[in-house]
Amino acid sequence: MLHRLLLAMAVLAAAGMSVALLDPRNSVGVTLVFYGLIFGWLAVVLAVARRGRVVFAAWVFALFFWSLIAFVTLAFGGLQGQNASTFAVCTLLIGSVVGGRAAIAMAIASSLWCGLVMLLEQSNRLPFQLGPYTPVNAWTCVTVTVLMTSVLLHESLKSLRASHAEAQKASLERDEALRRSIQGQKLEIVGSLTSGIAHDLNNLLTVIVGAVDVLRAECDPKDSATLALLDDLDAASSRSALMTRQLLAFGRANLGASEPVNLAARLQDSAKMMSRLVGSAIEIAVEPHAAEQTWIQCSHAALEQILLNLVVNARDAMPQGGSLRLSTSVEGDRVVLSVKDTGIGMSTEVRARVFDPFFTTKNTGTGLGLATTLQLVTQHAGRIQIQSEPGQGSVFHISFPKVAAPAGWLQSSLPTPTLATLGGGRRILVVEDDPLVRRALTRMLTLDGYDVTAVQDGDEALSLAGTIAPSLTCVVTDVSMRRIDGVTLATRLGQEYAALPVILISGNKEPALAQMKGSPREFLPKPVTHAELRDAIRRVTQPRHVLSANKTLG
Repeated sequence: MLHRLLLAMAVLAAAGMSVALLDPRNSVGVTLVFYGLIFGWLAVVLAVARRGRVVFAAWVFALFFWSLIAFVTLAFGGLQGQNASTFAVCTLLIGSVVGGRAAIAMAIASSLWCGLVMLLEQSNRLPFQLGPYTPVNAWTCVTVTVLMTSVLLHESLKSLRASHAEAQKASLERDEALRRSIQGQKLEIVGSLTSGIAHDLNNLLTVIVGAVDVLRAECDPKDSATLALLDDLDAASSRSALMTRQLLAFGRANLGASEPVNLAARLQDSAKMMSRLVGSAIEIAVEPHAAEQTWIQCSHAALEQILLNLVVNARDAMPQGGSLRLSTSVEGDRVVLSVKDTGIGMSTEVRARVFDPFFTTKNTGTGLGLATTLQLVTQHAGRIQIQSEPGQGSVFHISFPKVAAPAGWLQSSLPTPTLATLGGGRRILVVEDDPLVRRALTRMLTLDGYDVTAVQDGDEALSLAGTIAPSLTCVVTDVSMRRIDGVTLATRLGQEYAALPVILISGNKEPALAQMKGSPREFLPKPVTHAELRDAIRRVTQPRHVLSANKTLG
């Protein structure tokens, strides 16, 4: 605003000087000196303003202009000729730039000065007049007053509108932040609720899955009707497990710590779940690369969510059935996951928007699956590419930076165990607060020939450890328990018996990577199947897991 005011003042001064020089009654010398002072001081004010000292520049300009008008009223005809009206410009300028109190002070000073000039003029005591009163000078004063006032009003209104717009924007941003905060609190509450629901459902599914496994082991292989019924129960429990995993993915604030993950092994482990997810109309093939070369840095939960989203997307693209191929490969320093389907494919327009949130071509889709996939892949330094044409299916290539395998990792090459090579009378301690799950785990382990001791909490487990620890093969414990949770129990057991393997299971919590260090440990998400539990025991009891102990196990 001050820059525009200075420009307007310079234009008016140039116009006023031109008009004054045309009036023969005005002294050319006095006119040039008068307007020369004006131009010089305007240059000073401009220099100060360019240094960023706008308020100081406004005071310099206003005081100079006020002093100039005061001099004019004293030496160029007194208050006549509308000279004194120009004081209003100084008051408006200070009020617009500095504030209301400064404007009041300037108005009082102007009124007092004009009162003094009035007294001098009435008593004929004005000093020597440098120039007579002329209509041209009066016109100049009025022009300066009205034009400068209009500029100030225009700039002041513009500043007010800008301030109002800024305040309105700030208010909208504040309201949006409040809305997001409330929405975040709602999502946090919903997340806690879904996590609790998933935990309870996974406990119940563990019981169902365990019962199906036991019944299948005891069923006559020729009893096709019973086997078909068990297959249906198995498929229904797998779908229910998928639903609880989706609930956990929705309610989870974060997807866990990033750690080395074997992509090929993870893909192989998920094959059974994915085959049940896509249904019998779709033929699924899993082709993992050599496991020792496919380590990536990713959280287990994020990788699981990526796989689920890609498989569900491929399934929905093949409503009449087809084939789905999942494979891993190594290309230079990157590990590539490829998901190929024989579905309806995508046009160029759909490919351009396929990762946009809420964009979907399905009647019942949310449009968040692939958007979430892209976000998760990007968070883990990954890249994603699509090859697709209408009617020719789609191929998703997801690549991650390759990392070194963890120290001490060895690929398991043990044969599929039989009952004779499993428990063999060895003891396992089961710690689970849900009696149904506790009995289900006991049945699974007893079926493999283990001697099972089952307790309901960590306190009871610690009290028994001193007596039975030398005969224990491993400990299977729930994570979420009252008083002493599973992670704390594993830590305390590890301090006393560093070589004692511990398997942690949970329906809604995955231990952090740091919590899995120390004694040999594995984590299994519920629902836990008989085969998963059996394989986990084999992994933690292999010789490569044996560590030095504070106390040796007998």
